[in-house]
Amino acid sequence: MPTFLFLLGWTPVILLSVLAIWCRRSALELALYGFLYVAGLTGLAFQTAWTVIALATLDGILTTLPLLAVVFLGILFSQLLVVSGSLARLVAWLLRGLARPLPQRVLITLGLGNFFEGASIIAEPMVAPMLTLTGVLPRGAAALSIIGYAGLMSIEMAGIIITVLALVTGLPYQDLGVAAAWLSVPATVLMAFCLPFFLPDPREAWRRLPYLLGCALVVSLATLAAALWLGIAISGMVGGLVLVGWLLWRGEARPAFPDRRLLADLAPFVVILLPLLLVNTIPWLQELTQRRLTFTVAVIASHPITLTPFFSAYLYLLLALVVARRLLRVRPEQWRQVWTAGVSKGWRALLAMALFGAMGQVIAYSGYPSDFGPVNQTYNIPVILAAGLKDLTGAFYPLFVPLLGWVGTFLTGYGVASLMLFGDLQVQAAPLLGVSATVLAAGLTVGSAIGSISSPFKIAIATPMCGAVGQEGAILRLTIPLGILASLVLGLIVWVAA
Repeated sequence: MPTFLFLLGWTPVILLSVLAIWCRRSALELALYGFLYVAGLTGLAFQTAWTVIALATLDGILTTLPLLAVVFLGILFSQLLVVSGSLARLVAWLLRGLARPLPQRVLITLGLGNFFEGASIIAEPMVAPMLTLTGVLPRGAAALSIIGYAGLMSIEMAGIIITVLALVTGLPYQDLGVAAAWLSVPATVLMAFCLPFFLPDPREAWRRLPYLLGCALVVSLATLAAALWLGIAISGMVGGLVLVGWLLWRGEARPAFPDRRLLADLAPFVVILLPLLLVNTIPWLQELTQRRLTFTVAVIASHPITLTPFFSAYLYLLLALVVARRLLRVRPEQWRQVWTAGVSKGWRALLAMALFGAMGQVIAYSGYPSDFGPVNQTYNIPVILAAGLKDLTGAFYPLFVPLLGWVGTFLTGYGVASLMLFGDLQVQAAPLLGVSATVLAAGLTVGSAIGSISSPFKIAIATPMCGAVGQEGAILRLTIPLGILASLVLGLIVWVAA
């Protein structure tokens, strides 16, 4: 593998890091500059046909569409809850038994955050505004809404991430899920060390660090137990609920039984969660909604994009929005306010996310000829980075596998893409190094989950929800080094375990 190309392959990471940390650019600027640089780099230096770059761009945008729909509908849903006062009532009811701010913020960050992500509901649009209601500053709320679930994300999203990993690597689904669940315990503890950096009173948070670590252990061990005995698909939901219940049980008082108004506030969440729970736990419904009631489009013949509206969260978010507008009796002028605020807060984030999705696919298809025939692996950036890292580190390669997962999420914006880029390499490297392919693959996926805290793509989802638009660079200035450090610490565990 040519050393020059290996070093050149790292330049998108370096560019985005410099723009975020030192130049403090917004997510939209990062996405625009990053996309333009990657398009030029792949076309000029990595011998990628310009038609491939154009089609990969369109493919990346279409691939991201379901997530864009979830985010936009989540923004509208959150705005409706804010305008109607529903969100404030729900937070006040839920936290009534917790007198101190720290347990309240932990319940939202680690408890509800993992519950939402476990149910395939994007956590940021819900968690970030909830945290601001407890006194967390906008920048901190945006970061915490991601940090709270990042350690466990690999076994959340109704198990879809492990499903993709199993398809990419050919390794057994259950073995991968259990290995990822074990590694997610130290990963969640590492994320707990990041919490004080973004809480309103860092000195008090550091003093209460044992409490934060204890909560991280409760949610991660409960999730691990659920993965072992109940199934990967619902483990994140169970872990989040266990922590919420544990914190409320230890609180000063129990929340009162919800009155009629609160039941109306809770009803839209039932509309989201109940169908998602059913389609993820009842086999025939899962088969029907995930494999039969689907729509497929293909910009690139080898990469069909399958839409699963009855299995994914966006359809049920839309229904919840309709139900909420009706039950909460939102007036026409309030709905106009919701729509105006949603579009105003969301368009930058949505455009940034679309550009990051496009950038990720351009990277994935670097080195391809115009007919998308066999790729020249000498010019494919993911192959260059992964193979070069393996050759450079030798027996120490397992130590850097989580960092490779972090890089994939940082570049593409979402962990699944990281697995598609680097998953198969772990199976190839394992027998050469005499280590477990399952542990390497699990280390990659948990590292990609940790990468969420450093992802400009993820930050772009969170910032519009809590008034932190334009502060993305300041957030990434902290989360990039924290993500790298956490990935390397997790790598030590993978190195020992492999």
